[in-house]
Amino acid sequence: MGRRARTALMLAPVMALGLAGAASAKNFGSYGTLFPVAEPDFLEEILSRFRAMETDGGLAQMERDMQQRTRDYLARPTAGAILPPATDYRAFEFDPSITLDRDLSDHEGRVFATAGTRINPLDYSGFAKRIVVIDGDAPGQVAFALSEGDELDTLIVIAKGAPLDLSRTHGRRFWFDQQGVIVKRFGVERLPTLITRADPVLLIEEIPVKEEDQP
Repeated sequence: MGRRARTALMLAPVMALGLAGAASAKNFGSYGTLFPVAEPDFLEEILSRFRAMETDGGLAQMERDMQQRTRDYLARPTAGAILPPATDYRAFEFDPSITLDRDLSDHEGRVFATAGTRINPLDYSGFAKRIVVIDGDAPGQVAFALSEGDELDTLIVIAKGAPLDLSRTHGRRFWFDQQGVIVKRFGVERLPTLITRADPVLLIEEIPVKEEDQP
């Protein structure tokens, strides 16, 4: 038997089944209501909701709420750390030096500092202002900070309070310690704290403010 004959014999049952299925197929019709498959456009859905909010005043109210929250935050930012008042004088030194864990190179690949090198930022910084960290809600601490000097030699940083109100009241800038960065960096535990440059370290002093010192 030739190759073509064998192939024809192998395909014959398959063709027979196909023809039988076609011959016995029936149209059973449609049952129930048919609906086209359609999905709402996601962007159009969002725009539709915004248009509805714009019509009923909801969008304008949302904008006013956002503006008010921004004003509230600027007036009284979220405190990064809530610290107790100093009850006893305490002083300690803080060494800002860092040790490189890898070589540092310039844009041409030339190494200018090798791993293991110890660098003290005070050797390269001319910053000499004292930093007073206070609780801006404590009148005695505010008075203490103001007595430490003017803006030329003293930086007042509040860990908690309303910096804009304090600035308007006292006619000078009060900086806010965003997310408690200064408090955490220098290990401040009680307020008020005075940070002074004392090369090659920084002197950290916790200074208690007595009740009678408060206005």
